Amino acid sequence: MKIFYSIISLILLLTLFITTTVIAQIYPEDPETFFSPQSVADKVYINANVITVDKMHKCTKASAFAVKDGWFIYVGDEAGVQSHIGPGTLVFDLEGKTVIPGLHDSHMHYRLGARELYPQTPDIREELGKWASVERMQAVIKDCLATGKGIRVGKDGQQWLVLSGWMSDVWDPPVFHRKLIDEVCPDIPVYITRYTHGSGCNTKALELAGITKDTPDPEGGHIKKDERGEVTGEFVERAPQQLLDLIPPAPPYTFYEDARNFVEGQHLALKVGLTMIHEASQTSYNDAKKRLALYEGGIMLLRMNDMISPEAAKQLGAPINYNNRYINQTVKQLADGAMGSRGAWLLEEYSDYPGYFGEPRVTAEQIAELGTELIGIGYNLAIHAIGDAANRAVINGYEKALKNTGADPFKVRFRIEHCQTLTPQDIPRLAPLGLIASMQPLHAIEDMHFSPARLGSERIKGAYIWRTLLDLGVVVSSGTDYSVSPYNPFYTIHAAVTRQDRNNNPSGGWYKEQAMSREEALWSATWGGAYAAKMEDIYGSIEKGKLADFVVIPVDILDKNAIADEDLWKIEVDMTVIGGEIAYKKPVVVK
Repeated sequence: MKIFYSIISLILLLTLFITTTVIAQIYPEDPETFFSPQSVADKVYINANVITVDKMHKCTKASAFAVKDGWFIYVGDEAGVQSHIGPGTLVFDLEGKTVIPGLHDSHMHYRLGARELYPQTPDIREELGKWASVERMQAVIKDCLATGKGIRVGKDGQQWLVLSGWMSDVWDPPVFHRKLIDEVCPDIPVYITRYTHGSGCNTKALELAGITKDTPDPEGGHIKKDERGEVTGEFVERAPQQLLDLIPPAPPYTFYEDARNFVEGQHLALKVGLTMIHEASQTSYNDAKKRLALYEGGIMLLRMNDMISPEAAKQLGAPINYNNRYINQTVKQLADGAMGSRGAWLLEEYSDYPGYFGEPRVTAEQIAELGTELIGIGYNLAIHAIGDAANRAVINGYEKALKNTGADPFKVRFRIEHCQTLTPQDIPRLAPLGLIASMQPLHAIEDMHFSPARLGSERIKGAYIWRTLLDLGVVVSSGTDYSVSPYNPFYTIHAAVTRQDRNNNPSGGWYKEQAMSREEALWSATWGGAYAAKMEDIYGSIEKGKLADFVVIPVDILDKNAIADEDLWKIEVDMTVIGGEIAYKKPVVVK
Protein backbone atom coordinates (compact mmCIF):
# COMPACT_ATOMS: atom_id res chain seq x y z
CA MET A 1 0.00 0.00 0.00
CA LYS A 2 2.88 2.40 0.82
CA ILE A 3 4.42 1.66 -2.58
CA PHE A 4 1.08 2.49 -4.25
CA TYR A 5 0.82 5.84 -2.48
CA SER A 6 4.47 6.63 -3.26
CA ILE A 7 3.81 6.02 -6.97
CA ILE A 8 0.69 8.21 -6.89
CA SER A 9 2.61 10.94 -5.04
CA LEU A 10 5.44 10.77 -7.58
CA ILE A 11 2.95 11.09 -10.45
CA LEU A 12 1.38 14.13 -8.77
CA LEU A 13 4.80 15.68 -8.19
CA LEU A 14 5.80 15.16 -11.82
CA THR A 15 2.43 16.51 -12.98
CA LEU A 16 2.92 19.61 -10.87
CA PHE A 17 6.42 20.00 -12.32
CA ILE A 18 5.09 19.77 -15.87
CA THR A 19 1.98 21.93 -15.51
CA THR A 20 3.04 24.67 -13.09
CA THR A 21 4.40 27.84 -14.68
CA VAL A 22 5.90 30.24 -12.16
CA ILE A 23 6.29 33.71 -13.60
CA ALA A 24 9.84 35.05 -13.35
CA GLN A 25 9.13 38.14 -11.27
CA ILE A 26 12.06 40.41 -11.90
CA TYR A 27 11.31 44.12 -11.61
CA PRO A 28 10.18 45.51 -14.98
CA GLU A 29 12.93 47.04 -17.13
CA ASP A 30 10.72 50.01 -18.06
CA PRO A 31 8.70 50.69 -14.89
CA GLU A 32 7.38 54.03 -16.11
CA THR A 33 5.51 52.34 -18.97
CA PHE A 34 4.74 49.13 -17.09
CA PHE A 35 3.05 50.91 -14.19
CA SER A 36 1.47 53.72 -16.23
CA PRO A 37 -2.32 54.44 -16.18
CA GLN A 38 -2.52 53.06 -19.73
CA SER A 39 -0.95 49.73 -18.85
CA VAL A 40 -3.42 46.90 -19.51
CA ALA A 41 -3.79 44.42 -16.65
CA ASP A 42 -4.00 40.64 -16.78
CA LYS A 43 -6.46 40.66 -13.90
CA VAL A 44 -8.54 43.29 -12.18
CA TYR A 45 -10.27 42.86 -8.83
CA ILE A 46 -13.24 45.03 -7.85
CA ASN A 47 -15.78 45.35 -5.03
CA ALA A 48 -13.13 44.48 -2.45
CA ASN A 49 -12.25 45.69 1.03
CA VAL A 50 -8.51 46.09 0.49
CA ILE A 51 -6.32 46.63 3.55
CA THR A 52 -3.11 47.85 1.95
CA VAL A 53 -0.74 48.04 5.00
CA ASP A 54 0.98 50.90 3.18
CA LYS A 55 1.86 52.95 6.26
CA MET A 56 3.92 52.25 9.37
CA HIS A 57 1.56 50.36 11.70
CA LYS A 58 -1.37 51.76 9.70
CA CYS A 59 -3.64 50.45 6.99
CA THR A 60 -5.12 52.54 4.16
CA LYS A 61 -8.20 51.10 2.47
CA ALA A 62 -8.90 50.60 -1.27
CA SER A 63 -11.69 48.91 -3.23
CA ALA A 64 -10.01 47.77 -6.45
CA PHE A 65 -6.63 46.79 -7.84
CA ALA A 66 -4.99 45.62 -11.04
CA VAL A 67 -2.30 43.00 -11.58
CA LYS A 68 0.06 42.53 -14.53
CA ASP A 69 2.77 39.87 -14.85
CA GLY A 70 2.66 39.31 -11.12
CA TRP A 71 2.88 42.97 -10.04
CA PHE A 72 0.35 45.44 -8.69
CA ILE A 73 0.02 48.15 -11.35
CA TYR A 74 -2.87 49.98 -9.69
CA VAL A 75 -4.42 50.12 -6.22
CA GLY A 76 -7.32 52.45 -5.57
CA ASP A 77 -11.00 52.72 -6.42
CA GLU A 78 -13.16 51.19 -9.14
CA ALA A 79 -13.24 54.33 -11.21
CA GLY A 80 -9.46 54.49 -11.37
CA VAL A 81 -9.01 50.84 -12.27
CA GLN A 82 -11.09 51.12 -15.45
CA SER A 83 -8.17 52.36 -17.56
CA HIS A 84 -6.33 49.10 -16.88
CA ILE A 85 -9.11 46.89 -18.29
CA GLY A 86 -8.51 45.72 -21.85
CA PRO A 87 -10.15 43.11 -24.11
CA GLY A 88 -8.21 40.27 -22.53
CA THR A 89 -8.35 41.42 -18.90
CA LEU A 90 -10.05 39.09 -16.44
CA VAL A 91 -12.25 41.02 -14.00
CA PHE A 92 -13.10 39.45 -10.64
CA ASP A 93 -15.83 40.68 -8.31
CA LEU A 94 -14.74 39.89 -4.75
CA GLU A 95 -18.21 40.60 -3.41
CA GLY A 96 -17.04 42.82 -0.56
CA LYS A 97 -14.52 40.33 0.84
CA THR A 98 -11.39 41.58 2.55
CA VAL A 99 -7.98 41.50 0.87
CA ILE A 100 -4.76 41.68 2.89
CA PRO A 101 -1.12 41.42 1.81
CA GLY A 102 0.41 37.96 1.66
CA LEU A 103 1.29 36.80 5.17
CA HIS A 104 4.80 36.07 6.37
CA ASP A 105 6.18 33.68 8.93
CA SER A 106 9.43 35.37 9.87
CA HIS A 107 10.75 32.38 11.78
CA MET A 108 9.71 28.80 11.13
CA HIS A 109 11.36 25.45 10.58
CA TYR A 110 9.97 24.26 7.28
CA ARG A 111 9.06 20.71 8.23
CA LEU A 112 5.47 20.93 7.06
CA GLY A 113 5.69 18.03 4.64
CA ALA A 114 7.91 15.87 6.81
CA ARG A 115 5.99 16.46 10.03
CA GLU A 116 2.39 16.89 8.94
CA LEU A 117 2.16 14.65 5.88
CA TYR A 118 4.85 12.00 6.28
CA PRO A 119 5.86 11.87 9.97
CA GLN A 120 8.52 9.43 11.14
CA THR A 121 8.40 10.07 14.90
CA PRO A 122 5.06 10.00 16.76
CA ASP A 123 4.16 13.14 18.72
CA ILE A 124 2.35 12.63 22.00
CA ARG A 125 0.31 15.82 21.48
CA GLU A 126 -3.07 15.59 19.86
CA GLU A 127 -2.12 18.70 17.89
CA LEU A 128 0.46 21.48 18.09
CA GLY A 129 -0.41 24.02 20.76
CA LYS A 130 -2.41 21.49 22.77
CA TRP A 131 -0.28 20.14 25.60
CA ALA A 132 -0.32 16.44 26.37
CA SER A 133 -1.10 15.31 29.91
CA VAL A 134 0.83 12.54 31.64
CA GLU A 135 -2.13 10.26 30.99
CA ARG A 136 -2.05 11.03 27.27
CA MET A 137 1.71 10.47 27.11
CA GLN A 138 1.27 7.09 28.74
CA ALA A 139 -1.63 6.21 26.44
CA VAL A 140 0.44 7.05 23.36
CA ILE A 141 3.29 4.90 24.65
CA LYS A 142 0.92 1.98 25.16
CA ASP A 143 -0.49 2.41 21.66
CA CYS A 144 3.00 2.51 20.14
CA LEU A 145 4.00 -0.66 21.95
CA ALA A 146 0.87 -2.38 20.62
CA THR A 147 1.16 -1.13 17.03
CA GLY A 148 4.91 -0.75 16.55
CA LYS A 149 4.68 2.96 15.77
CA GLY A 150 7.82 4.78 16.84
CA ILE A 151 9.74 1.55 17.41
CA ARG A 152 13.28 1.54 16.02
CA VAL A 153 15.67 -1.38 16.04
CA GLY A 154 19.39 -0.90 16.53
CA LYS A 155 22.20 -2.83 14.91
CA ASP A 156 22.42 -4.95 18.05
CA GLY A 157 18.74 -5.87 17.74
CA GLN A 158 17.72 -3.69 20.69
CA GLN A 159 14.33 -2.06 20.28
CA TRP A 160 13.86 1.61 21.18
CA LEU A 161 10.68 3.66 21.32
CA VAL A 162 11.33 7.20 20.11
CA LEU A 163 8.68 9.92 20.57
CA SER A 164 8.40 13.69 20.84
CA GLY A 165 6.28 16.51 22.27
CA TRP A 166 6.22 16.54 26.09
CA MET A 167 5.90 19.71 28.17
CA SER A 168 5.82 19.06 31.91
CA ASP A 169 4.93 22.53 33.17
CA VAL A 170 1.23 21.84 32.73
CA TRP A 171 1.46 18.61 34.73
CA ASP A 172 0.73 18.22 38.44
CA PRO A 173 3.39 18.17 39.76
CA PRO A 174 5.07 20.04 36.86
CA VAL A 175 8.07 17.73 36.68
CA PHE A 176 9.26 15.18 34.14
CA HIS A 177 10.49 11.93 35.73
CA ARG A 178 11.58 8.64 34.20
CA LYS A 179 9.16 6.77 36.47
CA LEU A 180 6.21 8.25 34.54
CA ILE A 181 7.37 6.21 31.55
CA ASP A 182 8.49 3.22 33.62
CA GLU A 183 4.89 2.76 34.78
CA VAL A 184 3.81 1.75 31.28
CA CYS A 185 7.12 0.71 29.66
CA PRO A 186 9.76 -0.64 32.05
CA ASP A 187 11.48 -3.10 29.71
CA ILE A 188 12.01 -1.23 26.42
CA PRO A 189 14.16 1.92 26.40
CA VAL A 190 12.14 5.04 25.61
CA TYR A 191 13.59 8.35 24.45
CA ILE A 192 11.22 11.30 24.05
CA THR A 193 12.18 14.78 23.00
CA ARG A 194 10.64 17.79 24.67
CA TYR A 195 8.47 19.96 22.42
CA THR A 196 11.60 22.07 22.08
CA HIS A 197 15.17 22.15 23.37
CA GLY A 198 15.31 19.15 25.68
CA SER A 199 14.51 15.48 26.09
CA GLY A 200 13.83 12.70 28.56
CA CYS A 201 13.99 8.94 28.88
CA ASN A 202 12.99 6.02 31.09
CA THR A 203 15.11 4.02 33.52
CA LYS A 204 15.87 1.30 30.99
CA ALA A 205 17.45 3.83 28.64
CA LEU A 206 19.59 5.24 31.46
CA GLU A 207 20.76 1.74 32.38
CA LEU A 208 21.72 0.84 28.82
CA ALA A 209 23.65 4.10 28.47
CA GLY A 210 25.31 3.75 31.86
CA ILE A 211 24.11 7.16 33.05
CA THR A 212 24.21 7.62 36.83
CA LYS A 213 24.31 10.47 39.31
CA ASP A 214 28.08 10.59 38.74
CA THR A 215 27.83 11.10 34.98
CA PRO A 216 29.13 14.57 34.05
CA ASP A 217 26.94 17.01 32.14
CA PRO A 218 27.38 16.87 28.37
CA GLU A 219 28.84 19.90 26.63
CA GLY A 220 25.99 22.34 26.02
CA GLY A 221 23.56 20.33 28.15
CA HIS A 222 22.57 19.41 31.68
CA ILE A 223 21.43 16.21 33.41
CA LYS A 224 18.55 16.99 35.77
CA LYS A 225 18.65 15.42 39.25
CA ASP A 226 16.16 15.27 42.10
CA GLU A 227 16.64 16.47 45.68
CA ARG A 228 18.50 13.24 46.51
CA GLY A 229 20.91 13.72 43.65
CA GLU A 230 19.40 10.93 41.53
CA VAL A 231 19.02 11.28 37.78
CA THR A 232 15.41 12.11 36.86
CA GLY A 233 15.70 11.17 33.20
CA GLU A 234 15.30 14.76 31.97
CA PHE A 235 18.01 16.47 29.93
CA VAL A 236 18.24 20.22 29.41
CA GLU A 237 19.12 21.06 25.79
CA ARG A 238 21.52 18.22 24.91
CA ALA A 239 21.42 14.66 26.21
CA PRO A 240 24.64 12.77 26.99
CA GLN A 241 26.32 11.47 23.84
CA GLN A 242 26.59 7.98 25.31
CA LEU A 243 22.79 7.85 25.25
CA LEU A 244 22.35 9.44 21.84
CA ASP A 245 24.83 6.97 20.33
CA LEU A 246 22.57 4.07 21.32
CA ILE A 247 19.35 5.42 19.80
CA PRO A 248 18.73 4.04 16.30
CA PRO A 249 18.25 6.92 13.86
CA ALA A 250 15.12 7.28 11.76
CA PRO A 251 15.58 6.05 8.19
CA PRO A 252 17.14 8.85 6.12
CA TYR A 253 14.90 10.47 3.56
CA THR A 254 15.68 9.66 -0.04
CA PHE A 255 16.26 12.47 -2.55
CA TYR A 256 12.70 11.96 -3.81
CA GLU A 257 11.23 12.01 -0.29
CA ASP A 258 13.08 15.22 0.55
CA ALA A 259 11.75 16.88 -2.60
CA ARG A 260 8.24 15.52 -2.01
CA ASN A 261 8.16 16.79 1.58
CA PHE A 262 9.47 20.18 0.53
CA VAL A 263 7.05 20.67 -2.36
CA GLU A 264 3.91 19.19 -0.82
CA GLY A 265 4.42 20.98 2.47
CA GLN A 266 3.92 24.36 0.78
CA HIS A 267 0.24 23.63 0.20
CA LEU A 268 -0.39 23.57 3.95
CA ALA A 269 1.23 27.00 4.22
CA LEU A 270 -0.72 28.40 1.27
CA LYS A 271 -4.00 27.20 2.76
CA VAL A 272 -3.54 29.47 5.79
CA GLY A 273 -2.45 32.50 3.76
CA LEU A 274 1.34 32.27 4.02
CA THR A 275 3.06 33.57 0.90
CA MET A 276 6.60 33.77 2.32
CA ILE A 277 8.43 32.01 5.10
CA HIS A 278 11.80 32.61 6.71
CA GLU A 279 13.28 29.14 7.17
CA ALA A 280 15.34 29.18 10.39
CA SER A 281 17.10 25.81 10.42
CA GLN A 282 20.69 26.68 9.43
CA THR A 283 20.35 25.11 5.98
CA SER A 284 23.50 23.41 4.71
CA TYR A 285 25.22 24.23 1.43
CA ASN A 286 24.02 20.99 -0.18
CA ASP A 287 20.42 21.47 0.96
CA ALA A 288 20.41 25.08 -0.21
CA LYS A 289 21.48 23.94 -3.68
CA LYS A 290 18.76 21.26 -3.72
CA ARG A 291 16.11 23.80 -2.73
CA LEU A 292 17.30 26.24 -5.35
CA ALA A 293 16.93 23.49 -7.97
CA LEU A 294 13.29 22.96 -6.99
CA TYR A 295 12.61 26.65 -7.46
CA GLU A 296 14.47 26.69 -10.75
CA GLY A 297 12.31 23.74 -11.81
CA GLY A 298 9.19 25.87 -11.33
CA ILE A 299 7.43 23.66 -8.78
CA MET A 300 7.65 25.94 -5.76
CA LEU A 301 5.19 28.82 -5.36
CA LEU A 302 5.85 29.69 -1.71
CA ARG A 303 8.53 32.35 -1.34
CA MET A 304 11.36 31.48 1.04
CA ASN A 305 14.08 33.42 2.81
CA ASP A 306 16.30 30.47 3.68
CA MET A 307 18.54 31.05 6.70
CA ILE A 308 21.72 29.10 6.07
CA SER A 309 24.65 27.97 8.19
CA PRO A 310 27.82 30.11 8.45
CA GLU A 311 29.70 27.40 6.56
CA ALA A 312 27.14 27.43 3.73
CA ALA A 313 27.40 31.21 3.38
CA LYS A 314 31.18 31.00 3.11
CA GLN A 315 30.90 28.25 0.50
CA LEU A 316 28.35 30.19 -1.53
CA GLY A 317 30.36 33.38 -1.26
CA ALA A 318 27.41 35.68 -1.96
CA PRO A 319 23.65 35.77 -1.32
CA ILE A 320 21.20 34.14 -3.73
CA ASN A 321 17.97 35.69 -5.00
CA TYR A 322 16.21 33.53 -7.56
CA ASN A 323 13.35 35.51 -9.11
CA ASN A 324 12.33 36.90 -5.71
CA ARG A 325 11.15 33.35 -4.90
CA TYR A 326 14.11 31.67 -3.24
CA ILE A 327 16.41 33.94 -1.27
CA ASN A 328 19.26 33.11 1.01
CA GLN A 329 20.91 36.21 2.40
CA THR A 330 20.68 35.44 6.11
CA VAL A 331 22.91 33.27 8.30
CA LYS A 332 21.41 31.60 11.37
CA GLN A 333 23.25 31.12 14.66
CA LEU A 334 22.24 30.31 18.25
CA ALA A 335 23.29 32.10 21.42
CA ASP A 336 21.46 29.87 23.92
CA GLY A 337 18.65 27.36 24.40
CA ALA A 338 14.98 27.67 25.41
CA MET A 339 13.23 29.10 28.46
CA GLY A 340 11.02 26.10 29.13
CA SER A 341 13.91 23.64 29.26
CA ARG A 342 15.96 26.15 31.29
CA GLY A 343 18.50 26.28 28.48
CA ALA A 344 18.02 30.03 28.01
CA TRP A 345 21.17 31.87 29.11
CA LEU A 346 20.44 34.22 32.01
CA LEU A 347 22.53 36.89 33.72
CA GLU A 348 21.30 35.69 37.11
CA GLU A 349 20.35 32.18 38.20
CA TYR A 350 16.95 30.70 37.43
CA SER A 351 14.38 31.68 40.03
CA ASP A 352 13.09 28.09 40.15
CA TYR A 353 16.47 26.31 39.74
CA PRO A 354 19.08 27.95 41.99
CA GLY A 355 22.68 27.85 40.83
CA TYR A 356 21.83 27.32 37.17
CA PHE A 357 22.16 30.00 34.48
CA GLY A 358 21.30 28.13 31.28
CA GLU A 359 23.43 27.07 28.33
CA PRO A 360 25.42 29.70 26.41
CA ARG A 361 26.26 28.74 22.83
CA VAL A 362 28.38 31.64 21.61
CA THR A 363 30.20 34.70 22.96
CA ALA A 364 29.85 38.36 21.99
CA GLU A 365 33.38 38.23 20.55
CA GLN A 366 32.49 35.28 18.31
CA ILE A 367 29.34 37.07 17.14
CA ALA A 368 31.33 40.20 16.32
CA GLU A 369 33.88 38.18 14.35
CA LEU A 370 31.22 36.30 12.38
CA GLY A 371 29.13 39.43 11.81
CA THR A 372 32.14 41.33 10.50
CA GLU A 373 32.98 38.53 8.07
CA LEU A 374 29.39 38.17 6.83
CA ILE A 375 28.95 41.89 6.20
CA GLY A 376 31.99 41.61 3.95
CA ILE A 377 30.29 39.05 1.68
CA GLY A 378 26.82 40.59 1.74
CA TYR A 379 25.02 38.45 4.32
CA ASN A 380 23.17 39.50 7.43
CA LEU A 381 22.95 37.49 10.62
CA ALA A 382 19.99 36.16 12.63
CA ILE A 383 20.79 34.85 16.10
CA HIS A 384 18.48 32.90 18.40
CA ALA A 385 18.50 34.62 21.80
CA ILE A 386 16.05 33.81 24.60
CA GLY A 387 17.68 34.74 27.91
CA ASP A 388 18.81 38.22 28.93
CA ALA A 389 22.48 37.16 28.92
CA ALA A 390 22.12 35.77 25.40
CA ASN A 391 20.40 38.91 24.16
CA ARG A 392 23.10 41.10 25.69
CA ALA A 393 25.84 39.02 24.07
CA VAL A 394 24.08 39.32 20.71
CA ILE A 395 23.56 43.08 20.99
CA ASN A 396 27.19 43.57 22.06
CA GLY A 397 28.45 41.39 19.23
CA TYR A 398 26.31 43.12 16.62
CA GLU A 399 27.37 46.54 17.89
CA LYS A 400 31.04 45.63 17.56
CA ALA A 401 30.60 44.14 14.06
CA LEU A 402 28.90 47.33 12.87
CA LYS A 403 31.67 49.42 14.40
CA ASN A 404 34.35 47.20 12.82
CA THR A 405 32.88 47.59 9.34
CA GLY A 406 31.36 51.06 9.45
CA ALA A 407 28.33 49.55 7.71
CA ASP A 408 24.92 51.24 7.78
CA PRO A 409 22.97 49.24 10.40
CA PHE A 410 19.67 49.89 8.63
CA LYS A 411 21.03 48.26 5.49
CA VAL A 412 22.71 45.37 7.29
CA ARG A 413 19.60 44.62 9.40
CA PHE A 414 20.98 42.20 11.94
CA ARG A 415 18.18 40.16 13.51
CA ILE A 416 17.55 38.84 17.01
CA GLU A 417 15.45 35.70 16.71
CA HIS A 418 12.94 35.47 19.59
CA CYS A 419 14.44 38.50 21.42
CA GLN A 420 12.57 37.12 24.37
CA THR A 421 14.07 38.54 27.57
CA LEU A 422 15.81 41.91 27.83
CA THR A 423 17.15 43.94 30.73
CA PRO A 424 16.02 47.56 31.18
CA GLN A 425 19.54 48.61 30.16
CA ASP A 426 19.46 46.68 26.87
CA ILE A 427 15.90 47.48 25.72
CA PRO A 428 16.73 50.95 24.31
CA ARG A 429 19.81 49.68 22.44
CA LEU A 430 18.00 47.83 19.64
CA ALA A 431 16.51 50.72 17.66
CA PRO A 432 19.69 52.81 17.22
CA LEU A 433 21.54 49.70 15.99
CA GLY A 434 18.82 48.96 13.44
CA LEU A 435 18.24 45.52 14.98
CA ILE A 436 15.13 43.58 13.97
CA ALA A 437 13.21 41.79 16.71
CA SER A 438 11.96 38.59 15.09
CA MET A 439 9.38 37.52 17.68
CA GLN A 440 6.72 34.84 18.08
CA PRO A 441 3.51 36.01 19.79
CA LEU A 442 2.41 32.40 20.33
CA HIS A 443 5.42 31.86 22.57
CA ALA A 444 4.07 34.28 25.13
CA ILE A 445 0.76 32.50 25.56
CA GLU A 446 2.52 29.12 25.63
CA ASP A 447 5.39 30.17 27.89
CA MET A 448 3.10 31.87 30.40
CA HIS A 449 2.80 28.44 32.04
CA PHE A 450 6.45 28.48 33.12
CA SER A 451 8.23 31.79 32.39
CA PRO A 452 7.09 33.55 35.59
CA ALA A 453 8.59 30.72 37.65
CA ARG A 454 11.82 30.71 35.61
CA LEU A 455 12.36 34.48 35.69
CA GLY A 456 10.62 35.78 38.80
CA SER A 457 8.43 38.83 39.17
CA GLU A 458 10.96 41.47 38.04
CA ARG A 459 12.72 39.86 35.07
CA ILE A 460 9.42 38.77 33.54
CA LYS A 461 8.64 42.47 32.94
CA GLY A 462 11.35 42.50 30.28
CA ALA A 463 10.06 39.41 28.48
CA TYR A 464 7.78 39.21 25.41
CA ILE A 465 7.70 43.01 25.22
CA TRP A 466 6.39 43.64 21.68
CA ARG A 467 4.59 46.85 22.67
CA THR A 468 7.67 48.37 24.30
CA LEU A 469 9.88 47.60 21.30
CA LEU A 470 7.35 48.90 18.78
CA ASP A 471 7.01 52.14 20.73
CA LEU A 472 10.80 52.56 20.59
CA GLY A 473 10.77 52.22 16.80
CA VAL A 474 12.06 48.65 16.55
CA VAL A 475 10.79 46.64 13.58
CA VAL A 476 9.05 43.60 15.06
CA SER A 477 8.54 40.84 12.48
CA SER A 478 6.29 38.04 13.67
CA GLY A 479 6.45 34.31 13.15
CA THR A 480 5.59 31.01 14.82
CA ASP A 481 8.78 29.00 15.25
CA TYR A 482 6.89 26.03 13.81
CA SER A 483 7.08 23.17 14.69
CA VAL A 484 7.38 24.52 18.22
CA SER A 485 4.03 26.26 17.69
CA PRO A 486 1.25 25.95 15.09
CA TYR A 487 2.04 27.55 11.73
CA ASN A 488 -1.32 29.31 11.23
CA PRO A 489 -0.60 33.09 11.03
CA PHE A 490 -4.07 33.97 12.30
CA TYR A 491 -3.18 32.20 15.55
CA THR A 492 -0.19 34.55 15.68
CA ILE A 493 -2.28 37.66 15.05
CA HIS A 494 -4.80 36.55 17.70
CA ALA A 495 -2.05 36.03 20.30
CA ALA A 496 -0.43 39.37 19.45
CA VAL A 497 -3.71 41.25 19.96
CA THR A 498 -5.19 39.40 22.93
CA ARG A 499 -2.19 37.98 24.84
CA GLN A 500 -4.51 35.01 25.41
CA ASP A 501 -4.60 31.41 24.30
CA ARG A 502 -7.37 30.14 22.05
CA ASN A 503 -9.49 29.28 25.09
CA ASN A 504 -9.46 32.96 26.12
CA ASN A 505 -7.06 32.39 29.00
CA PRO A 506 -6.05 34.22 31.06
CA SER A 507 -8.98 36.56 31.45
CA GLY A 508 -7.99 40.03 30.30
CA GLY A 509 -4.75 38.80 28.73
CA TRP A 510 -1.27 38.00 30.08
CA TYR A 511 0.55 41.30 30.61
CA LYS A 512 -1.99 42.81 28.23
CA GLU A 513 -0.15 46.15 28.24
CA GLN A 514 2.34 44.51 25.85
CA ALA A 515 -0.32 43.61 23.25
CA MET A 516 -0.29 44.91 19.68
CA SER A 517 -3.17 46.67 17.99
CA ARG A 518 -4.81 44.81 15.11
CA GLU A 519 -3.10 47.14 12.64
CA GLU A 520 0.30 46.47 14.22
CA ALA A 521 -0.23 42.73 14.30
CA LEU A 522 -1.13 42.68 10.60
CA TRP A 523 1.77 45.01 9.78
CA SER A 524 4.18 42.77 11.70
CA ALA A 525 2.95 39.69 9.81
CA THR A 526 3.28 41.36 6.39
CA TRP A 527 5.47 44.44 5.98
CA GLY A 528 7.57 43.50 9.01
CA GLY A 529 8.49 40.18 7.43
CA ALA A 530 9.26 41.84 4.11
CA TYR A 531 11.56 44.32 5.86
CA ALA A 532 13.36 41.48 7.61
CA ALA A 533 13.89 39.90 4.18
CA LYS A 534 15.12 43.23 2.74
CA MET A 535 12.21 43.19 0.30
CA GLU A 536 9.92 45.94 1.60
CA ASP A 537 10.51 48.06 -1.53
CA ILE A 538 8.80 45.42 -3.69
CA TYR A 539 6.83 43.34 -1.20
CA GLY A 540 4.84 43.25 2.03
CA SER A 541 1.98 45.63 1.19
CA ILE A 542 -0.64 46.12 -1.51
CA GLU A 543 0.77 49.05 -3.47
CA LYS A 544 1.52 49.89 -7.07
CA GLY A 545 4.97 48.66 -7.97
CA LYS A 546 4.98 45.72 -5.58
CA LEU A 547 4.69 41.99 -6.08
CA ALA A 548 1.07 40.86 -6.25
CA ASP A 549 0.90 38.56 -3.26
CA PHE A 550 -2.39 38.81 -1.40
CA VAL A 551 -4.90 36.85 0.64
CA VAL A 552 -8.69 36.99 0.47
CA ILE A 553 -10.56 36.44 3.73
CA PRO A 554 -14.31 36.58 4.45
CA VAL A 555 -14.22 39.20 7.20
CA ASP A 556 -12.62 42.59 7.86
CA ILE A 557 -9.80 41.70 10.24
CA LEU A 558 -9.57 45.30 11.48
CA ASP A 559 -13.26 45.70 12.33
CA LYS A 560 -14.15 44.69 15.87
CA ASN A 561 -17.82 44.77 14.96
CA ALA A 562 -17.20 42.23 12.21
CA ILE A 563 -15.06 39.88 14.30
CA ALA A 564 -14.26 39.93 18.01
CA ASP A 565 -10.68 39.76 19.27
CA GLU A 566 -11.17 36.29 20.68
CA ASP A 567 -12.26 34.97 17.27
CA LEU A 568 -9.35 36.25 15.19
CA TRP A 569 -7.68 32.83 15.21
CA LYS A 570 -10.77 31.30 13.58
CA ILE A 571 -10.36 33.21 10.30
CA GLU A 572 -10.14 30.87 7.31
CA VAL A 573 -8.62 31.84 3.98
CA ASP A 574 -10.76 31.95 0.83
CA MET A 575 -7.89 32.47 -1.58
CA THR A 576 -4.09 32.89 -1.54
CA VAL A 577 -2.40 34.55 -4.51
CA ILE A 578 1.35 34.65 -5.14
CA GLY A 579 2.72 36.75 -7.95
CA GLY A 580 -0.75 37.24 -9.36
CA GLU A 581 -1.36 33.48 -9.64
CA ILE A 582 -3.89 31.63 -7.50
CA ALA A 583 -1.91 29.35 -5.22
CA TYR A 584 -4.84 28.20 -3.05
CA LYS A 585 -8.60 28.52 -3.30
CA LYS A 586 -10.98 27.25 -0.67
CA PRO A 587 -13.07 24.41 -2.05
CA VAL A 588 -16.71 25.19 -2.67
CA VAL A 589 -18.98 22.97 -0.60
CA VAL A 590 -21.97 21.83 -2.64
CA LYS A 591 -24.98 21.32 -0.39
